Amino acid sequence: MGRGRGANLAVALAISGAALFFALRHVSLHRLGHVLWKGHYGWLIPASCLLLAIFALRALFWRQTLSVTRRVHYPSLYASVIVGTMANNILPFRAGEMIRALYARRLENLPLTLLLSTIFIERLFDLVSLSLMLFLFLTTAGQPLGHKGIWVIGGTFGLFAGLYLLVHGREPILRFLDRRVMPLTRGHRLAARLFTMIEEALHGLSSLTSPVLLLRLFVTSLLIWFLTLLFTWLCLVTFDVTQSPVEVTLAFLVFTNLALLLPSSPGGIGVVQLAAVYALAPYHVSDNRAVALSLVNQALVIAVTAILGYLILSRSHLSLSAMREQALDLSAAGGVPSTEPEESPKKPKKEDS
Repeated sequence: MGRGRGANLAVALAISGAALFFALRHVSLHRLGHVLWKGHYGWLIPASCLLLAIFALRALFWRQTLSVTRRVHYPSLYASVIVGTMANNILPFRAGEMIRALYARRLENLPLTLLLSTIFIERLFDLVSLSLMLFLFLTTAGQPLGHKGIWVIGGTFGLFAGLYLLVHGREPILRFLDRRVMPLTRGHRLAARLFTMIEEALHGLSSLTSPVLLLRLFVTSLLIWFLTLLFTWLCLVTFDVTQSPVEVTLAFLVFTNLALLLPSSPGGIGVVQLAAVYALAPYHVSDNRAVALSLVNQALVIAVTAILGYLILSRSHLSLSAMREQALDLSAAGGVPSTEPEESPKKPKKEDS
């Protein structure tokens, strides 16, 4: 591990440790165990089904953004989404996005930069939907919107509008780079690769130029977050947190997802617990119940993705550690991935008996 990566990991662990300390300072381990023992875990069965449906919609969203290139196989994208989510929950540095793109590249022979740019579109729509959830929470809770809420929502749509203008102007940008910048590099190989990466990234963002596709992506993103809201509500019901269901569910969903934006340990351990305690305190939910709820919510996502991700990688004759090493190699190379698609892994030949 490099010195910089080691320092980043130390900071992330320090943040998680501090958050976990403040989340557990008023928690009794005996009462926490009692709350966990009394949970109605039958609700986690439909919650698991909803989780699989959420992954299915994310794969559909990804397929729609990739439709600007060529037709891709839906099962490959669904498997890649699960593998990436598993990696995000297990590995530090939110490495799941890179691993998700690397796995999809192995299956679909698409350029890595193109895949990463389309994943970025998904995250942008997640931010838009989460901002709408925040707006809905502030209004349903009867709280004043305030300057912070306006800045969050306005900034999100401003970023979206900026990207829309950037993609619409991609042709002049590429012509400027090709005619003015590239001659100055005198045909240097790294410059050519960078130019190809920029071209592929802008091409991956080109789904933002189609009003029809843009509307489809927006509807799909809202469906993803609506199912996530239902998933969160089922986890709340598991521990009898049923008061003000819309407000409480929105509060838990918004604050725990915002907490995941902070650098922290794999799976957001610590920051999610603190966010849950903070979000549920106004509704008179005890710290013990809030921490139990957050732990089960995380454990369910980790368990489902770990089991399915292991089966998917095993079937492909891969391991998560091998995918992580590939991602680290790209990072060590300066973050400039090869623009060539990767060949699908060949199945090992059977030995003669």
